[in-house]
Amino acid sequence: MKILVAEDSRYYQRILQDTLSNWGYTVVLAKNGVQALERLKEKDGPKLAIIDWMMPEMNGLELCKKVRETLDNSYIYLIFLTANSNKEDMIKGLEAGADDYITKPFNELELKFRLKNGERILNLENRIMQLALTDPLTGLLNRRAFVDRLVSEIARYKRLGQPLSLIMVDLDNFKKCNDTYGHLVGDEVLKHVAKCFSQFLRKYDFIGRYGGEEFVICTPGVDASVAYTIAERLRKSIKHVNIQQEEGEPLQLYITASFGICEFSDKIKDVYDLIKEADEALYQAKANGKDQVVIKN
Repeated sequence: MKILVAEDSRYYQRILQDTLSNWGYTVVLAKNGVQALERLKEKDGPKLAIIDWMMPEMNGLELCKKVRETLDNSYIYLIFLTANSNKEDMIKGLEAGADDYITKPFNELELKFRLKNGERILNLENRIMQLALTDPLTGLLNRRAFVDRLVSEIARYKRLGQPLSLIMVDLDNFKKCNDTYGHLVGDEVLKHVAKCFSQFLRKYDFIGRYGGEEFVICTPGVDASVAYTIAERLRKSIKHVNIQQEEGEPLQLYITASFGICEFSDKIKDVYDLIKEADEALYQAKANGKDQVVIKN
């Protein structure tokens, strides 16, 4: 795990770097508050920081406020390191956004305890975020998380001028499956489809459960014709599913799905317009007899 040490004293920099490195942490150093903020803003920046109160250019108090005001995409656990031990200063630090504090000269065991506490909170925050972004049944991105990521991919497409295609998928006759075999079997079918899709997609693609038996897939960097090839591979991958029942022989089902594809272009206004176009292609595939792929013209 990366830990930022924002400290202008070379003496304390060296002590903290040696101590944290011996504990297995990767140490990122900053000699002032401005440099520390830049390190924390990096894409793969530290999520835990030890911040000295007194620093040039931007002190620890100001740094804490800046972090809480500007870095809201993921939580950063902040520990104040200060020679001031009076309660008023501690309260100021906590009000500025610090999570914890430790006084100089610090006790190594106390520092280790406070770092472990910060790790537990960060792990809990990551678990909560994961639950908020994923579909609990399939483990795929949920609808909101997928749309948010798709918005980012469209922005990247516009910036780089690269192709991007969207694939909408709907399982055929899924209601009949639920009515005939029950919802538990239906859930197993959905998990089977999600697993097959995840195995056959490229590492750059991402997939979400859009709702019910409907899935949505973004294929960055490819046009509609390549997306068609990908969709055909996915269509064939899900056909046969064996479901182990609590009693009796495994249930063997034949599953089909319809696919609709739309390539992003200047004619498309936004993410919802792209989804709408792909959805129209999907319904055309349904109208044509199902179990096929249709590209939006």
